[in-house]
Amino acid sequence: EEYTADFVVAVPGREGAEWFAREAQRLGLDMVMNPVDIGVRVEVPAVVMEPLTDVVYESKLGYYSKSFDDKVRTFCMNPYGEVVIENNSGLITVNGHSYADRKTENTNFALLVSKTFTHPFREPISYGKYIATLANMLGGGVLVQRLGDFLAGRRSTPERIKRGLVEPTLKEATPGDLSLVFPYRHMVSILEMLQAMDKLVPGVYSHHTLLYGVEVKFYSARPALSSSLETQIKNLFAAGDGAGVTRGLAQASVSGIMVAREILERKLN
Repeated sequence: EEYTADFVVAVPGREGAEWFAREAQRLGLDMVMNPVDIGVRVEVPAVVMEPLTDVVYESKLGYYSKSFDDKVRTFCMNPYGEVVIENNSGLITVNGHSYADRKTENTNFALLVSKTFTHPFREPISYGKYIATLANMLGGGVLVQRLGDFLAGRRSTPERIKRGLVEPTLKEATPGDLSLVFPYRHMVSILEMLQAMDKLVPGVYSHHTLLYGVEVKFYSARPALSSSLETQIKNLFAAGDGAGVTRGLAQASVSGIMVAREILERKLN
């Protein structure tokens, strides 16, 4: 069916990022390639993170790796929360939640490595999906590995996970070897970030720390936009994570408000 409107706003969620990129290409919009964010979800005892989480509920930490100068950042910190499965149209990835009505003894957060690709590569979302597919292939879904096992060059087993001091909150995760999934530079950058964080909150870089994979954020293509988030097509706006404009709930909400105010102003004038 075909509908007409004075104003159109495209605000897909992350799951719609690939669809939005195809539509933008169909419409002939110039696209900017955002970095691909791929990494792990880290789970540690909540007491380890309390020096941070007692002051700032969700801290945002950034680091540039010494080996590759890749940016690594924390994302979606969940004090006393749970690691959960996220289903992206059949592709199983990992995420995390905190709940108001129940708490665990663990805190989890994502460590994401941002990598910007250059010409001629133009399929960052497909690249992220490929990495996640490897984990699905090896573990039937989410893989989990103790940091100590990773550093020792061995896979985690159910017995080794049980002997650890951190009890996984995601029981469905399959013990395995993340080195078979991630590119070398990603794992080196993640390890460097954990070492740096250990100076801030000692205990993060522990052999008992759990690493879950893969966590990937699908918001890697963004159309050329004006300051009011208008595309090259007049009165067609784009906002939110799936359009590559933002990278979080609060920012996505703000982008929607910006577009609404711009449309309201044009209607009134």
